[in-house]
Amino acid sequence: MTAVRPLALTVTALAAIVGLAGCAVERAPVPRVAKLSLATDTSLQRTAKLATLSDEALAGLVSNDAPGCSAAVGVTGEVVWAAAGGLADLATRTPLTTETRFDMASISKQFTATAVLLLQREGLLSLDDALSTHVVGLPPWADDVTLEQLLHHTARVPDFWIELDAADIGFTDDADHATVLAAIERTDELIPGEGYAYANSHYVLLAEVVEAVSGQAFADFLDERIAGPLGIDLAVAPGLTAPDVATPYDTDDTLLRGGWAAYGHSGIVTTPTELVRWGDQYRLGELVQEDALEGAVVVLDDEQPNGELYGAGIRIEPDGSLYHSGRWGGYISDLTITPNRETVIAVACNGRGAPRFELADALREIWAPSPASDES
Repeated sequence: MTAVRPLALTVTALAAIVGLAGCAVERAPVPRVAKLSLATDTSLQRTAKLATLSDEALAGLVSNDAPGCSAAVGVTGEVVWAAAGGLADLATRTPLTTETRFDMASISKQFTATAVLLLQREGLLSLDDALSTHVVGLPPWADDVTLEQLLHHTARVPDFWIELDAADIGFTDDADHATVLAAIERTDELIPGEGYAYANSHYVLLAEVVEAVSGQAFADFLDERIAGPLGIDLAVAPGLTAPDVATPYDTDDTLLRGGWAAYGHSGIVTTPTELVRWGDQYRLGELVQEDALEGAVVVLDDEQPNGELYGAGIRIEPDGSLYHSGRWGGYISDLTITPNRETVIAVACNGRGAPRFELADALREIWAPSPASDES
């Protein structure tokens, strides 16, 4: 599940957010004043100032008495700031920390996409392959749907929740990967029309392709080929409950834990700090290479272009930024990579109503302001 991303904050809006830290205390527009003095600062002084502004933005947006958010910022592969606010568990009043893990929801798609592209580089598959070449038991439409169409959400396979709902399997009911795949197999027809139509089913099917071609379980492939070589701590574990995993909540603070345990579209469990380290791959090009952005398609909202393109599990904004958001039950997340690929910002929250976009945009204005912001 995803949500539409709002426009980035202006410097004035950021100042308003920072001024909310404590509500009763009115703060001056610190970001603007700080930016004017940064040119004479040393690198360490500048980082310290930006870290302070980031702490204030987090405090102004996230309540310590409710489900909260964890966030991190990386610059050329180095984590320069990480912090968390709010509660990981309302019942035990356990606070979130930067070590708390979250299901990153649809941000997981870029790991699936990378796995598929790795296999293509090795000549083990082609994006031009029909889905039925690698996955059996699907309806006739699998003969016409290609891996490239799945990767870019132009296959127009309906989302699996439709069939699960028809079978009276609600979001909080148990449904393992096989059950979800069976729901996709019962889908008789594709969504009418052409072009982009975002669906989690596409990436569940791509995970099946990875397993069929590699001969490995999806989780094992990601560990051996992606997480392990990069030294990144992540797990393919949809629905995981553990002491260090945040409890997910709805907007009214009731528990909202998904029972659908499919993977490929969601289910990567990690921290924003680890996600920031992963995001540097879009600069380094070791595992994430140019093919991740090749063939990107126009994103449609209500069948109308919204100015974005969709690459291999990643969105491309008009200014060249990369991002993907995620929402799965009470988990919501956001990953942003600046146009020069040097700054990566990751936010994960365990409350459906938490300010993931506001926090992500505030952090971007602090660490990588747009030229228009610098001039204001």
